[in-house]
Formats: sequence, structure tokens, C-alpha cells
Amino acid sequence: MLLRKESLVVAVDGTRMSIFRNIGDAFDPELKLIEEYRSPTRKTSELGTDRPGRTFQSKSLRRAAHEPTDFQQQEEDNFVIAAVRKIEEIASESREDLVLVAAPRALGLIRKNLSPATSAQLLAEIPKDFGADDAEPLARMLAKYQG
Repeated sequence: MLLRKESLVVAVDGTRMSIFRNIGDAFDPELKLIEEYRSPTRKTSELGTDRPGRTFQSKSLRRAAHEPTDFQQQEEDNFVIAAVRKIEEIASESREDLVLVAAPRALGLIRKNLSPATSAQLLAEIPKDFGADDAEPLARMLAKYQG
């Protein structure tokens, strides 16, 4: 992928978001971390203590259990939605190329909440899970990416 100098790369997963700037060449990107956001990770017991619900039918002896709420996933989804607001802000303030790299589940949520104008401004959307400290592997992947 041709990633021009000064292009921005935003990497998002459920608990962190990193913004990188390409300080290398188009064919040999070198990413420098500009900003990093992390979601505080809490235990499920701190997020909720309710047991899964149960249903009883009055005319029979049938019982059913409800699926328990995944509080961790709710926290990750809330973080990704907050990341969407930051991506919108970056896209509105900068004129550089913008590449989005996100975990597949996070990318689906981002696509659902991103404005059409910002979506059109993205150079690429790449469904890969990269951590906040993975600038070098991310740069290698971007150099090889054909999308």
C-alpha cells in the first residue's frame, strides 16, 4: 500500500486506540506513535453481579435461563464508540490520508457509527487486530497490504 509521508494510521481494538504518523517513505513506512488511549480494564464482578435471569411458565413445569449479559463486551463497545468520535475529530481537523486498522468486531461497530463523510475520507479500512505497541509489525503489514 502506498502510504504517503505524514499519513495517519489509527489502530483500534476493544481496549486501546493508537494514532500513528508515517515518518517514512511511501513504500517503506515508518510509524511514530502520536497519541494513545486505553480503556480501564475492570473485572466482570466490578461491572455487574446479577445472575442470569430465569423464566417460569405458569401452565407447565418448563423453565428457561437467559443468556448472561457480557459486561466486558459492553465496555469494549462503549470504548470503540468513543474512538469513533475521536476518528471523526481527526478526520475533520486534518487533510492527511487516514488509514483505519481495527479488530474485525471493532471495525464493524466503527463502520456502523462513522459518518459517511469520514468513511469517504478513509484511504483504507483494514480488519486486523494490532496492539498499541505494535508499530513495526503494523508498518510491515501496511507496506505489503494490497487493498
